[in-house]
Amino acid sequence: MKFTEMLLVALEGIWVNKLRSTLTMLGMIIGVMVVIIIVTLGQSMNKAITQQVEGAGANSFTLMATANDNGQRGKLTLDDCTLLARSIDSIDFVVPIKYQTYSAALQTPRKKINATLIGTGSDLTKIQTTLFNEGRFFNETENQIGRRVAVIDQDMADELFGSGSQAVGKTVKINRVSFEICGVTKPAGSLMGMQQSVAYIPLKTLMNMDGTEEIQQVIVRVKSKEQLQSATSQSVNLLEMRHSMKKVYMAQTNEQTMEMYSSILTVITSVFGALAGIALLVGGIGIMNIMLVSITERTREIGLRMAVGARRQDILLQFLVESATISVIGGIIGMILGIGIGAIISLVFNMPVIISVKTILFAFCFSAVIGMVFGLYPANRAAKLDPIDALRYE
Repeated sequence: MKFTEMLLVALEGIWVNKLRSTLTMLGMIIGVMVVIIIVTLGQSMNKAITQQVEGAGANSFTLMATANDNGQRGKLTLDDCTLLARSIDSIDFVVPIKYQTYSAALQTPRKKINATLIGTGSDLTKIQTTLFNEGRFFNETENQIGRRVAVIDQDMADELFGSGSQAVGKTVKINRVSFEICGVTKPAGSLMGMQQSVAYIPLKTLMNMDGTEEIQQVIVRVKSKEQLQSATSQSVNLLEMRHSMKKVYMAQTNEQTMEMYSSILTVITSVFGALAGIALLVGGIGIMNIMLVSITERTREIGLRMAVGARRQDILLQFLVESATISVIGGIIGMILGIGIGAIISLVFNMPVIISVKTILFAFCFSAVIGMVFGLYPANRAAKLDPIDALRYE
């Protein structure tokens, strides 16, 4: 029997026993589908993180205060920012960020929503160049005089006013204090549904509301990417000398941030991929089981084929083709479902859709190999049947 004839026989057998074949394929469908969904989401998240980090600038880093082993905790102030900008030649400018503990209530006469309130300087737009949708960011004069102006994100503008263009120029109350909205940014923090609305106000304004001058982060941009590493170490050393404390400041470049997120995603993807691999193995066991049943049902057919000249290798190959066909069809259905569901989830969570051709080919080939490996034992058992005994089988 030629290979095409074996394939047609296998397809006919699947069609005749549709329900049994579908149930047999189920493990393979689920396994392949989950693998593709996990890889698609992992790559989509990685791409989204890369875009966010690249949007923050390749030649900038973030300084944060932390605590050392002795329990000492560093702090950051505007004076530190001034010192950094004046003392290190490679620094282009610094952007102070104050946000900790500020979960503010923004409200209009009709609606009220909660958001993270961030106080910063006007130079933030030089780093996050793709920040805006509508209006403008507050300038340095407004920051220095502590003017009550605010920049909110698109989701918040839609929620409070209907659209970003309608929000500019309107008044909103932040913790019962009136602010004029001067600009609308793109939606913030929309990765994997962890959406957090953000409102920017001048740093001086936030300090007046809070009554403290401590800030939480300093974003530093250097003049060239080649000066990045030296600037990070110089900045940390300078702050430690100023505050007479060791190991209480941490500098993290955007590339390090991206590498950290990528490492976490790789681990998560690997773990869930391994779990999906178990589903594939279970699917393979299901195929082996159904092939053993099929051989029992077709024992007389096998004996008849051997009696008219079929060789043992012909019987072996026929059942290998049948098991591989079941597995491959299940793999194809799983691929289609995996691509579709992975793309839908990525779009729902506002991530770029990344479909890996390598993953699709790997899943397809792996499903075929699973079918052949788990079909080998039943096929070998069929090939070793004695023709006389097979013909007598009832």
